Amino acid sequence: IFRRPFLILLSLNLLVSLVTASLGAARTGVATWLLLAAVTVYVQIATVLAAGSSKPDPSGDAWMRAAFRARCFWRFVIVELFIFVMVGLGLFLVVVGALVIGAYVALSEQAVVLERLGIVQALSRGVDVSQGNRKAVGLIFGVMVLLPNVALPLAYAVGLDDTALERSVTSAVTVVVSMAGTLALTKAFVDLGGRPSPAPAEIKPRPRRS
Repeated sequence: IFRRPFLILLSLNLLVSLVTASLGAARTGVATWLLLAAVTVYVQIATVLAAGSSKPDPSGDAWMRAAFRARCFWRFVIVELFIFVMVGLGLFLVVVGALVIGAYVALSEQAVVLERLGIVQALSRGVDVSQGNRKAVGLIFGVMVLLPNVALPLAYAVGLDDTALERSVTSAVTVVVSMAGTLALTKAFVDLGGRPSPAPAEIKPRPRRS
């Protein structure tokens, strides 16, 4: 994660996260929040594309341009929301339930980005690719995605002191760990038979159905 292009993408993600944390929910307009959230999603897509390449181009800018050309923004967002909704439902049962659900669908985002699949196809592909290795996938998802993105915000929600400094530090830790999780899940997707990423200049949008 601490090498190009991932270091560049991580720095951009940290910058967006720290800006969001410093503004605070009460002072951040809806338009500004949506813009920052969109940038974060594109950084995630760029990270998946770069991590899916055996020899990633060291230019973070090249992968960001490739993320825009891939045109999978909404499919990525919907699949990501679906994963967190399913995991959230699992949390109402037991933590183990959330981990099990995550183990099944955690690789679906990679299927959207690397294989240009539709929403349903990506979810199905994520389940297929993880077969036989769901314990490892679930562990990565639980420790590096679920924990920083769910457990820490919940801790603040139940009364943990929340100062500007704490928000900034928490945001930075969440970004670093989550990006490491994205890299690990993408490597797992490719190693388990998923399609690797081509050079950034070769990345094109998903063909439209006639």
